Order: sequence, then structure tokens, then C-alpha cells
Amino acid sequence: MSRLRRVLLVAFCCGVTLAGLISVRLAVPYLFRRLPTAVAAESALPSGRIRLAVLGDSDSQSYHDTLLLGDPSLRGGPWRATTWQWTEVLARLRGDQIDLGQWGAWGTGKYRAYFDEALGFPARTPPKDDYRYNFAVSGATCNQLMGHPLREAIRLVAMMDTEPQAWRGGIVLIRIGVNDVGGYDVLNKLARDPNAPGPTASINACIAAIGKTVALIRKRHPDTNVVLVGLLTDVDGSDHFDSWQSASQIANIYAGMDRFDNGLRKLAAADRHVYFLDDRAWFKSLWGARDDQGRPRYKTVHLSPGWAITNTSGDDPHNAGLSDGHAGVVWNTLWAQHLVASLNTAFGLHLKPITDAEVTGFLEPSFNVSAQSAL
Repeated sequence: MSRLRRVLLVAFCCGVTLAGLISVRLAVPYLFRRLPTAVAAESALPSGRIRLAVLGDSDSQSYHDTLLLGDPSLRGGPWRATTWQWTEVLARLRGDQIDLGQWGAWGTGKYRAYFDEALGFPARTPPKDDYRYNFAVSGATCNQLMGHPLREAIRLVAMMDTEPQAWRGGIVLIRIGVNDVGGYDVLNKLARDPNAPGPTASINACIAAIGKTVALIRKRHPDTNVVLVGLLTDVDGSDHFDSWQSASQIANIYAGMDRFDNGLRKLAAADRHVYFLDDRAWFKSLWGARDDQGRPRYKTVHLSPGWAITNTSGDDPHNAGLSDGHAGVVWNTLWAQHLVASLNTAFGLHLKPITDAEVTGFLEPSFNVSAQSAL
């Protein structure tokens, strides 16, 4: 299909007439010229590093985005300046080995993205401050990997297609599903019935969407590796500690979560370039879990004298989670440390492990701000 026909098709789908297109073209002279999809905030990054792209939701979108996450109460509130998301940690601690792309203002509105795609140009939406290869968007669900308006996987692969050699040996990390099956309402249904139709359909749909995404990446970029991150849910959130305190309820919920993770394990088992990262096992190794009766039996993580991090919610770094329900800076830093080790194991890489000393050194400014705020 020619570019002109694609433009007309998009215009038709969006309810725009040809006359309307012409009038808009006259009013906006550069509408059909290819414009940059980002305003870079720094110079080009050095080459020779492993490229890492991200598909997912708010668990992976950078916290210091001020376009999509403009509300100052989000992602740490008063501590936001020193509250880092895991990709931001990686860029600071292993930016010499891992390339997440330039930091900049990437993306456009969804209709502009439709027009860019119709013209055969790279597209992404919504606008956000982030690393170029991080396509994760807050609120994304599994169907947004391939479906409108985000089309995360399709648009990432289109970008990768422009530099296929650069993605040989690169990595795409997929971390999504919590907005589909990780919330309170879905878990409540699972607690009553591990085979509840609604949650089961959502789990199956997620696995199918992730499977299509893996197939697309592996077909177009057969030398690119894929990491599939398992599911973490509200079951470990402090806001819901009073819920599901029975052996049967917690077993039913875990059965549903196992169904999701086992679907990812099956995808990984079929391809040596695909690796499953068990997020629940990692969280449990640090903060523990509920007991067999569903009662909270969480541990405290001690990183340094005075640095006791509990599985509670709050913007102060002594809390594992933030007030807005996302991972805190300690959680994200330890997760980045774990990810580097996992990538080395999974794909035979030689990334320099993030040491415990680096972790505490990186976190020191966060706890210093916390200590000053307590005075």
C-alpha cells in the first residue's frame, strides 16, 4: 500500500475528509514532513554496549518523567528527586555496559502516531520523558503490546528494524500483566475460585499477547534475547494485609498467579533466547510472604545501620513501596542488582555485577534526604 493510500485510510478511520486533510495541511505546513519523535536531552551515547529495550507498564516507566507523570505527588512525592526506577538505576550504575537509549522527550499524541505509521515513519505514543528504548507506559495492559493505541511491541520492533545489526545480542525485557490480573478485584475473584472465568480469560489473554510479542521479536531479530518477568500482585501490598487471611483463599490466589507465570515459563522453555525471571521468588527472598493462612509474615531488609526497609507503603525510602503503589528506590535498586546477575546467568553475558557497596553508595543520598526530613 502506498503512503498516500495509508494516509487516506487513516484519515477515513479517524473521520477526517480529504478536504479536511488539505485544510489541515495548509494550516500546519509541516504536518506531512517527517519530524523528530524526540527532543534529546543529552548528546549521543557511546557505542559498544548491550542494548536493552523495555515493554511494560508503570513498573518500568521512568519515575522522573514530567510529561506523562507531571503530578508532583507521584513516584516519591517529597523524595521524588532521589526516588529512582530500576531502568534509571541501571543507567546510572551500568550505563557504560547497558544502553537504554538517550534520555529525552519521546513520543507524540496517538493520532499523530497513527499518521506517522500511515506514512511509514517510526511512531510511539504517548509523549513521555524516558530512555529511547523504554516503551513502557503507565496503565498499559497486555493487549497494548500489539493493540491500539500503544502498540508497544510493534512500534519497538519497527524502531529496531532501522538498526538491526545494533540489536544483535541485545535484550528486550517484557514486564506486564499487573493491570490485567494483579489488582484487588481480580485477586478477590481468584480467592473465591482459582478457575474463575474472568481472571482465567485475562490470564490466558495476557499469555497469548506476550507469546505473539515474543514471536514478533524473535522472527524479526533472531539474535535478540528476551526476558519475561513474572507477575507480582497486590497480594503483597500493605494496603491489603487484612484481606485473604485464610489458607484456601491464599492458595487459590497463588494458583492463579502460578498459571500466569507457568505460561511465561512455557514460552521461555521453547526458545534458548528467552528467559523467565521469577519476580515473586525474588521478592520473597528479601521481604518474605504471607504464611499458609494468608497472614502477613514479612521480614525487614537491613542494608546499613539505620536503613531498615519494611514491606510497607510510603514515600520515605524506609518503605519497600511508595504511597502511589509502586516500588520504592530500595526495591528498584536491589531489583536492578538482581537483573544484572540474572542476565549474566541467562545469556552468558559478562556484565559487571552490581556490588552491595554500590547499592548502599547509590542509596545514600535517598536516606540522607530522609534523615534531613525527619529533623
